[in-house]
Amino acid sequence: MLFFLLSLLDSSSSSSPTDEAQSPASFLHSPPLSPAFPLEATGNYMTAMGAVGPKRLCLVCGDFASGYHYGVASCEACKAFFKRTIQGNIEYTCPVMNECEITKRRRKACQACRFRKCLQAGMMREGVRLDRVRGGRQKYKRRVETGLSSCTKAPYSHAVSSFQVLIISHLLLTEPTPLAANQDNSTNDSSLRTLLTLCDLMNRELLVLIDWAKEIPGFSGLSLVDQMSLLQSGWMEALLVGVAWRSQDAVGEELVFTGNLRLDEAQCRATGLADLYEALRHLTAKYRAMKLSPEEVVTLKAMALANSDADPVDCPDSVQRFQDGLHEALQDYESSRREQHRAGRLLMTLPLLRQTADRAVQAFLRLHRNRHVPLHKLLLEMLDAKA
Repeated sequence: MLFFLLSLLDSSSSSSPTDEAQSPASFLHSPPLSPAFPLEATGNYMTAMGAVGPKRLCLVCGDFASGYHYGVASCEACKAFFKRTIQGNIEYTCPVMNECEITKRRRKACQACRFRKCLQAGMMREGVRLDRVRGGRQKYKRRVETGLSSCTKAPYSHAVSSFQVLIISHLLLTEPTPLAANQDNSTNDSSLRTLLTLCDLMNRELLVLIDWAKEIPGFSGLSLVDQMSLLQSGWMEALLVGVAWRSQDAVGEELVFTGNLRLDEAQCRATGLADLYEALRHLTAKYRAMKLSPEEVVTLKAMALANSDADPVDCPDSVQRFQDGLHEALQDYESSRREQHRAGRLLMTLPLLRQTADRAVQAFLRLHRNRHVPLHKLLLEMLDAKA
């Protein structure tokens, strides 16, 4: 079994990222970074970076969040309060002006304002099981109430058909902000500069992807061995979903690796990536014809990891449940859009995505070996694991 090294900045020392290495096991066990979306859209979500790294804060009271509950990061106390309120169909009245401050210390002072803040933070009523049966499953329709529609709507506009679709809501919330390319100026060879810039971008995107994978519902519940196997098998597919999505409306059929790194056919040929260019344009055309929504893109990205051909796996039943959860989420989402057979058509694009990823892996390994293009150790080991 391959053990690759992850170069990380050790916040407790002054060493550089290349001086310290961490095993994939310790990286996967570390807490995931907070989702990258604007703070003004979510409230005070993160504390300042300290020696222990970023901490999630409850969007209701500001206490440390224990995870995502009913669609938002929240603490156990606010999670339980919201659940009791919905299950008991309780109505509260504020004794003052419906403007009570809700903090960790004052969250019990006014139940009406606390519940109002739960809704404003984005907690979803339909996420609460009204039958109170452990392990049960019930489908709900969203209720839009006067004066609260802007606070209770889902991150996507289609009606939510079941609790399973909240998985997609969570994937949207945790989708990382695209990275910018760091232009390499270490050589006068323009094609080599482009390759070095692209490889550096891929290495940084890979680090973000590994951390994002831990946010996929069910992924962290897999054994460490299976987490590593799925990542080693499906990482390139997950990255290329984003490239194809961003390239759909590019001028002159460019490949948009990121906002400040766009390569046309001539540039790809000059860098030795002609085969990858053709494969990615084919995949891009397929996605463009299907008019993918952002919800479908993030789900395909997660399924690219879950649907990997990693073999053998440590706990097949757990991996199967992980895959089934994402498949059900996609099916429920497409049912809410009332588009028959669309989920099946999306699943049928996964083989093309895998073929494109295989071309990408071979292309970068060939450039590394034949043209001696330097690669970061993490990226090289992941390419070798997938070859």
